[in-house]
Parts: sequence; C-alpha cells; structure tokens
Amino acid sequence: MVIGDALNRCAHNYPDKLALKDEYGKFFPEGTSFSYSELNQKVNCLANNLLSLGLQKGDRVAVQTGTGTGAFISLLALLKAGLATAPIDRTFMQDEIIYQIGDSGAKAFIVDTDIYSEKIAPVRKDLASVKHFIGIGEPDVCGHHFQTLMEKGSTKEPNVRVDESDIATLIYTSGTTGRPKGVPLTHKNWMTSVFIWTSELSIHPYTRWALLMPLHTSGGTGLSLVSACRGCSLTLTNPDPEKILRVIEKDRITFTQFSPTLLAMVLQHPNVDKTDFSHIEGWFTSAAPISAELLSRGAKYLGSNFTQLYGTSETALLGTVMRPQEVALEGVGAERLTSIGRACLGYEAKVVDNDGNSVGPGGIGEIAIRGDAVVKGYWNRPDQDDFKDGWWHSGDVVRIDQDGFYYVVDRKKDMILSGGNNVYPREVEDVIARHPAVNMVAVIGVPSEKWGEEVKAVIVPKNGTDVTEPEIIEFCRERMASYKKPKSVDFISFSEMPTSGGSYKILKRVLKERY
Repeated sequence: MVIGDALNRCAHNYPDKLALKDEYGKFFPEGTSFSYSELNQKVNCLANNLLSLGLQKGDRVAVQTGTGTGAFISLLALLKAGLATAPIDRTFMQDEIIYQIGDSGAKAFIVDTDIYSEKIAPVRKDLASVKHFIGIGEPDVCGHHFQTLMEKGSTKEPNVRVDESDIATLIYTSGTTGRPKGVPLTHKNWMTSVFIWTSELSIHPYTRWALLMPLHTSGGTGLSLVSACRGCSLTLTNPDPEKILRVIEKDRITFTQFSPTLLAMVLQHPNVDKTDFSHIEGWFTSAAPISAELLSRGAKYLGSNFTQLYGTSETALLGTVMRPQEVALEGVGAERLTSIGRACLGYEAKVVDNDGNSVGPGGIGEIAIRGDAVVKGYWNRPDQDDFKDGWWHSGDVVRIDQDGFYYVVDRKKDMILSGGNNVYPREVEDVIARHPAVNMVAVIGVPSEKWGEEVKAVIVPKNGTDVTEPEIIEFCRERMASYKKPKSVDFISFSEMPTSGGSYKILKRVLKERY
C-alpha cells in the first residue's frame, strides 16, 4: 500500500467526515475545512494538473508555504502523482533556498506569492532546475496559480503507478552542524511509520487532532500523513498560544503534541487557566528533550496520559516509546519522567560506545536505530558514515537504566569541554529548569581563555518573577559538581530566544553565535 491508497480508503469509508480544518488564516480563511471526499477531489485535481505541466514520476517539487491548506493538499497531491515533496522552511532566506533547491534538483516550486515576490523573484535565475513556479495566494504572480490548479480540472485518480519504493519526501535536516542533508523517505518508510504510530499511540479515525508542528518539518509532514491515512480529523494552526488554547477548547481536541519550547509558551499564557482541556485523551512531547518539571506542569492541564518518544527525520519519526503505563508523575515510575522509553514496535535500538561495542544497563553511549521505516542513506551524500550495517547512528548520547529504559543525555556535538571536563548541557538544563522562576533554559559552551570553554545558561524567566545570575549559579552549585555549573547567566524574553520556524526547538548554534 502507498499513501494515495490509504487516502482513497478514507475517502471511501468516511466521505463526509471532517478531514482537515485550517486555522492558519493565510490565503485561506481561518476555519477553512474539507471532508475526506472533498479533500480527495482537491488532491486529485492538483495532482492531475501538476502532471499536465510535464512533471514526471520521481521529480522533486519544492514547497515553501506558511499556509495550512496549501501545505497539506500539496503534500498529498504530490505523492499521488508519484512526485516527491521537498519542503522548505518558510523563514529561509535566499541563500538557504538556493542551496536546498540546487541540492534537491527540484523541477517545480510551490511557494506563497508573498515569499515569491520578496525572496524568489530576485534570484529566480539562480534556481536553474525549476521549470514551473506555482503561487499559493494571489493569481498572476509567478506563472501558475495554486488555488486554480486544485479547483479546476479532472478529479479522477492520477494515471501514474506509484510503488512502495518510490521516494515520497525529501526532507532536509535542520543543519545544526553544517549544511542540511536531504532524507529521502519512501512510501514504504512512511506507511510503516503510519501503522506503528497508530498502534503505539492509539490513534483512530475518531481522533480529533491539533497538529502544532511546522508543516515543513519531518514531524509536520509525517504526522499529516498519519492523520490522512488513518482518517482522523486534523486541525492545523500556527504556534500562537492564544489560538492553540482556543482551538483545543472549541474543537474539543482529543490528541495533540508539544515541543518543550511551545509547551513553555502555552503554559505561560494567561488563558491557560481558563481553557477546557477535558476532552484531551492523550498527548506527547517531541522535537527536543523535556525536563521533568516542564512535563509535570504540562500534565496539570493536559492530563497524565502522555507519551514520550524518540524519532527523527531519518527514522520516519519513531524509534523508541515511553508508554503512559510505564511512568508516573509521583512515586514509583517518576524516575522515568525524562525517559524516551525502549524500542517500539517495528524498530530495534541499541546503544554503542565509540568503538561500536554495545553498552549495557548503567552505561552511556550513542543510540542507533534500525527498522523498515528507517531511511537507507542521505540524498547525494555517500560520504556520510551515519549508516552502518543497516543501523542509523544518531549522534545522540543516551544512558540506559537497569530496566533498559533510555534517557537522552545530549547531542555528542553539543558537549562542552571545560577545563578538561565533559559537561552535557542537558544535565545542567534539567537542574536549572527546577528553579521556580525558570520557564525556559538553554545551556551552551562559550569560549574561555582559562577553561577553553565555559558553561553559559540563557534563561527565559516566568512572568512576574525576579531572579538573578548569582541565584541561578548558587542553585546549580548546590545540586551538581562545581565544574558543571554555569559561569555566567543571561536573562532574555521569549521573543529573544532563537527558535526554528514555528517555535519548534531552540537553535543553540544561533545562541552560540551571539557570544
């Protein structure tokens, strides 16, 4: 089965059921919605029109949009047409866009018309591979009009054979350690992921899901596919805390997810205590490790039926799962609050040392994942050695407890070497997050003549609190070895904390550039 087959099944089984509701409000009015029958017709119409432009099966198509409807329908139409979607962060600037278009070899570019006018038109000549520009928004801006292509034309199934081995998505990693790398996931990779997601997180056709991830990311793309293939009712919204709280209550949302950054922002909003969360059946955290303190604060509102998991672009979003039955907010199981669980259905996981030897309970090493959903390698990057003997090596350092549960310690490349001692930022962040005045924290290494690198904490305080640098340093000194505590602390606002598009995760490389 390929993704188009799964969408057809939902259109047949649930023709009048809500498939998509778009609360982004860009180029499509807030509240724009489609039943599964309507969605499938729009998808088929767009797919047929794209093929009529001369695009061939296997061609890559770049998509850069800040819309919900445009991103969702583009994704499904491209996959039905046998094309591969190559999404681009809507905040990317010209050099980043030129690089990604050039690396992917995209033959067409679906892009918001305001982004086109501001960023693309001046460098159009540098996008040599692109033969067709399709504008979401205003007509007559960049060649073809997206809304017309999805509204006018044949709604029959596209006449193209799509195979499980065909590339469905070419999503680029965040590039925190250099140029982003393309991850070519196939229909088989994604359908395997869909089956596992629905099983492990109890997702069903009557799930009312608020998707809060940026749609250009592997999380936004992949979970859109999970919803569309399972027959859920999906609400898309941008990361505005007030709007998120309104959507959760108004749409009686039963399932959602938060990155730690976004959760901290929502919990800080004055409307959080006025919002009805009673319909939430389950939720999960994603994108980055979360502190026990923030997780507990979230559970106060969203409930204790939360899932922790570990997955990346390379693994089609899964790898390990910590089930709600395996953890508790207090008492027995509370020691696992920050665990990412154990290998989930359809995946194998292991932890290895620097020589590739397996590490047992009580040890620390790099987590490696394999399974049918895991990609085989990077796009145009045969030099990368992250894939060995069928295993993808993550670069994430984890420890294993005596029961085999994994805990992310940090990224290998984020480790701070201070005075000859290894300091993992995650450990320091977890301590600082327990301070009652701290809402969000990022720990980085900054240059030091004395130590080589020294530990710096950058903190967003909670509203109405007053906290000082000496207070934070003393708080850490009482709870960890002296060499781990921050040598300096900066306090900033939410808006000053650099995050990827959609308040998805903290960009530590940008923080480091400031110092």
